[in-house]
Amino acid sequence: MFLPLIKYAYNNLSHDTQEPPNLLSFHMEIAMKKRIFPLILLLLVTPAFAGADGWSGNVNALLGVKMLDDSDWGDFDNQIEAGVMADFSRDSWPLSLSANLLYSSDSNSDYHDNEINDTYYYTYYAEDATTVELNLGVKKIWPLTDRFNVYVAGGLAVIYGEMEITRANNLSGTYRDSDNEDDTGYGGWGAVGGYVTLTRHINVGLDLRYSSAEIDMYNEEIDAGGFHAGLLVGYAW
Repeated sequence: MFLPLIKYAYNNLSHDTQEPPNLLSFHMEIAMKKRIFPLILLLLVTPAFAGADGWSGNVNALLGVKMLDDSDWGDFDNQIEAGVMADFSRDSWPLSLSANLLYSSDSNSDYHDNEINDTYYYTYYAEDATTVELNLGVKKIWPLTDRFNVYVAGGLAVIYGEMEITRANNLSGTYRDSDNEDDTGYGGWGAVGGYVTLTRHINVGLDLRYSSAEIDMYNEEIDAGGFHAGLLVGYAW
């Protein structure tokens, strides 16, 4: 399914002539545009209730993989994922409130260059796929021992997805063009996991979750969620 989307996007690219790109800055721009915005969002997730009397919670960093439907995402169905997981509760509450921000991406590119009659030629082609998830809901944590805890969680998922194609060459005049599609969908998520709390404040554990939300990409409805598996490290109070 993904190959027809690529062909559709390429056929609708604009081929405006531009000045020759600086290749180093060109690569950096593509990489940074995909990552700066999610990183800023991650920094905004802070343990606002840490240290307050009667409150407890956890803030964990997550690193793992997100596995999407290969019929929707093709070669980009397995993505590296990073994120922040936070939960907090009053001592009298049976459940904790939970908020998670997850960012995943995958890309591939093809670059060729050669020199003919003292003239330098290059072609560059790149495809990028990205998702950003905000998971809001509740979590139930069971302390099995003084240090080991297990949990289940679930709630509302807001998922942003993007696909982008970029081309550049100087074979017949110099140009660079790109096409991207993005959309945001709403759905649900569920998670199970466990962690050990060391020295009373340091969490180390495993998180498994599933999310689902439909988005529209190149006139096709696809699922921007998937199965997630990751290691977590964080702080408990």
